[in-house]
Amino acid sequence: MIHETNDRNFLALLHQRIIDTESLLDVGCGPCLILDDLPYKHIIALDVHRPYLINRITNSGHILPLNADARLIGKLFVPKSFSAVSFMDSIEHFTKQDALDMLREAELIASKQVIVFTPRGFFPQDNVDHFGLNGEVFQTHRSSWEPEELERLGYEVTVMKGQHDQRNPAFVNTFGINHPPVDALLAIKNV
Repeated sequence: MIHETNDRNFLALLHQRIIDTESLLDVGCGPCLILDDLPYKHIIALDVHRPYLINRITNSGHILPLNADARLIGKLFVPKSFSAVSFMDSIEHFTKQDALDMLREAELIASKQVIVFTPRGFFPQDNVDHFGLNGEVFQTHRSSWEPEELERLGYEVTVMKGQHDQRNPAFVNTFGINHPPVDALLAIKNV
């Protein structure tokens, strides 16, 4: 099912849809910007670029950093080992095939939910690391996502209208100051 909302408060929408807060595997966490704002008791923050983890925003004890390639999650974690697996602003950094493979693995690793948050359509981003930590190669966008394709994969999708706009430096860098806002997708699959 696909819904639309003008509500741009991603965290509030996510909190409304979380069904179990025991544990989370956040894939492609970057410097862990929002992980302290999530209600999970235990979080594994996985990222391939070690400087993001070393310079993470949080040092909360319930958030454990793991430096690994996300494409290996099926080998790193056993089935049903986390309540949820999330890809928040990360799935677009992988090729479509790699992303689809990771989503299938995530559905085995999660006992309750797989969560995806990504721009709608192609949001070009190349050769830039807004965190200033030399992760340009990992910040490149390699795939685009539409609500219908995530719905076909069994996700309930919320189109967040105008989520990306001039408040976002990546948006301005990519589209310019006068470009209309770009939607985001919050997609959740209960497994």
